This record gives sequence, C-alpha cells and structure tokens, in this order.
Amino acid sequence: MMKFVLIVGILVVGSMSIQAQIRPGIKFGLSTPDVQPEDFVVTDDQGVDLYRVFVDKARYGLHGGVFIQMQLGGFFIQPEVLYNSTNFKYGIDSLINGNGTNFFTDTYRNIDFPVMLGLKTGAVRLGGGPVGHLFLDSDSGFKDYEDSGFEGFVDDLTWGWQAGVGLDFWKLHIDVRYEGNFSKLGEQITFFGDEYDFATNNNRLIGSFGFSF
Repeated sequence: MMKFVLIVGILVVGSMSIQAQIRPGIKFGLSTPDVQPEDFVVTDDQGVDLYRVFVDKARYGLHGGVFIQMQLGGFFIQPEVLYNSTNFKYGIDSLINGNGTNFFTDTYRNIDFPVMLGLKTGAVRLGGGPVGHLFLDSDSGFKDYEDSGFEGFVDDLTWGWQAGVGLDFWKLHIDVRYEGNFSKLGEQITFFGDEYDFATNNNRLIGSFGFSF
C-alpha cells in the first residue's frame, strides 16, 4: 500500500512539473522566536537544588537558501532548502555557592526543508505544509557545565509545520509565515541523566524575500 501511495505521489508531482510554471530562485530573511519559556531548577543525584536555568532573551535568526515554485492553475507547491541559524541567550543562577548568575548565548545551525502547498490568485499565495530541521552543529555555553553533570543531546531530525501568506511581484517574492514545531525549546539539556526543557514549543515567526530566475 505504501509503495502504491509513493508511486502515485511521484506521478502526480511529475505530471505537475511537466505542466506547471516552474520558477527556481533564492531567498533569505529573518525569524524571531515565539516562545513563552518557563524557568527550571536542576537538582543533583541527592535531590539538592543546584541551578535555576532561564531564557534571558530569544534572539533573531537568519536563514537563506533556494526554492522552486511550481504553479498549476490556482494551485502551487514550493519546496525549499534553507540554511538556518538561531540564537538564544540563557542564564544560570547558582543556588548553592553564591556565584551569582552566568549568561551565555547558544547558537544552533540547521538545514531546513519546508514544503509549502496552497492556493494562488494573482500575486497572492496562501499555503502551508510540513518542515523538517536537519541539525548541523551548535555553539553551547552549557558545555562549561559538563563537569557539573551536564550532557547535551540534539535530535538529528525534528519536524514542524509552516503556514502563511506570500506575495509575488514579477521576480520578487515576499513571505510571512508562522512556524510551529513539535520539539520543545531546550529539550537537548540533560543534567545527571534527567532531561529538562523550558515548557514551550520552539515556534517562530518568519519573514523572507526571494528572487526567482
């Protein structure tokens, strides 16, 4: 059954590619996290409270890459491949030795591949679809706490969805989207074998400009 569905999907996309207006292009833009993080407290193996960890600031991210827009009548499909970099500034309060608060910025780099599908009338596009995030690497200040029980683990592939509106003016393309993710902000944080997160999905608002060839 799955093979049949896959074959039908390939034939549909192939048929659409033959008949559709196809416009490849490049795009770039900014994103801002849409999160409501909650602090968490790290305890050791004996149940002693060690740190209070919190998000001090959710910063802007950058992305850039390529897309292919295929339009057939009033419908379109637009797969994309984008390099994405995001930043969060964290704070850690020491609860046992009075060392105060340490601040640091984590940077996460992914390859994103959204696939947008929807309706197009005139210059206006309305669409949505799935998005995958392939983890590349990160720069983490949490590594300074490896001697204090920290272990970092990031899923190689996570999933979410995007929905929004786009405008096409000749070869200029403007997109404003909302991205919802199924992963939690901070879910890569582990202390003494216990997993933590900031109790909010890692969602964001995205704006981008594109140019087709």
